[in-house]
Amino acid sequence: MKFIFAENMDLVDPDFDFVKDRSSSSREPYWDDVYPHQLLGYAPYNGLLVSRAIVGGHVKTGKYNESQAMRFRREGARKFLRFEEDDYPNSVMWGDCGAFAYVEEYEPPYSVDEIVDFYADGQFTHGCSVDHIIFEYRDTEFDFAFGDAEVKRRQEITLSNAAEFITKSRDRIGNHFTPVGVVHGWSPKTMAEAAAELVKMGYDYLALGGMVPLKAEQIMGALKAVRAAIPDDVQVHILGFAKADQVQNFIGKGLDSVDTTSPLLRAFKDSRANYYEWNGSAFNYYTAIRVPQVLTSPPLKRAVQSGKLELEKAVALERSALSALRSYDKGEAGFKEALHAVREYWTLINAELAKTNPSKANKEIETLTQRIIPMLSDQPWKKCDCSICTSIGIEVAIFRGNNRNRRRGAHNLHVYGRRVRQLKDN
Repeated sequence: MKFIFAENMDLVDPDFDFVKDRSSSSREPYWDDVYPHQLLGYAPYNGLLVSRAIVGGHVKTGKYNESQAMRFRREGARKFLRFEEDDYPNSVMWGDCGAFAYVEEYEPPYSVDEIVDFYADGQFTHGCSVDHIIFEYRDTEFDFAFGDAEVKRRQEITLSNAAEFITKSRDRIGNHFTPVGVVHGWSPKTMAEAAAELVKMGYDYLALGGMVPLKAEQIMGALKAVRAAIPDDVQVHILGFAKADQVQNFIGKGLDSVDTTSPLLRAFKDSRANYYEWNGSAFNYYTAIRVPQVLTSPPLKRAVQSGKLELEKAVALERSALSALRSYDKGEAGFKEALHAVREYWTLINAELAKTNPSKANKEIETLTQRIIPMLSDQPWKKCDCSICTSIGIEVAIFRGNNRNRRRGAHNLHVYGRRVRQLKDN
């Protein structure tokens, strides 16, 4: 099974100064910053996926600025993402429409012609047909009447676009490109029926859409139904597969590839599971140590400006917390000393809340404390052999700004990618 990383412009400054908490004044972000595969020194994934919605353009605003979007289309995805095939042999470059970005719209904002041009300009190896997400999924094995005309309309749009897409992509892109038909439905049966229809159109690679919010058991039900309805030689992909703990259950079930950005995003968007570790039998998840930046964190800046937080004291305790953590990492300070310094900083941050609701303030601090104790006591970064953990130490465990948080995300990709490869090898 191939693991495709859904790229989201998650670059970091390779020369970031963690002690001074700043980049060089001469840094030019896109040109000097690096992608996870560059930072790690290898690609923990088999390929990259780029959504049309991420690149953006005249139809919808994406993450790329105008010059980046133009360069992407001029140079192609591989060169833009520094993921050349010579450097990463046997890798793939996927594209999709980014249907989550337009889920509230009546129709997809992109025409089939626009998407075909996008894939051709980007020199993608695989590209998904123009789809419209269906979220009203029922995981029942029985047939049932579904009266939602909107859901049926979205499936019809997806299938109609797929019929047009396979013809135009083959005519205008060439044999090096694999058109991928996106499957949407509101039950295993309707997804299987849609998959069978896509195969009749000529697709030999299908992608199951709308899976992100579903449980692993529901995804498995959809996969089994689709697999039973299509020939064995038709490949199947799951879009947005974020089930790290259940990935092994899908091996040998006719699943050929998955894409996800979850390991990276959880590094800074999850309240608890920020740092991945594979212990040989299961994933361990650690909570990163939150040391917010007084001068750049919006809530803290507002507190300082309103007079609710004393700037000099906050900066002093912030520096003290970071210093204690680094000393602990070097063996120059004890566990309790590091934890105490972090708690002192949190206590100051929560001082205003403590005046009006001391019970709530204390509870928040105790909750945060209990969450980071495993990270501090186990020191998992010292057991990891990835280039990030070995080079920056405890900085990878600190929740603080993009250059730490995204590095932790790249570490997570290393752990997740290695696990998928182990399953493949076994």
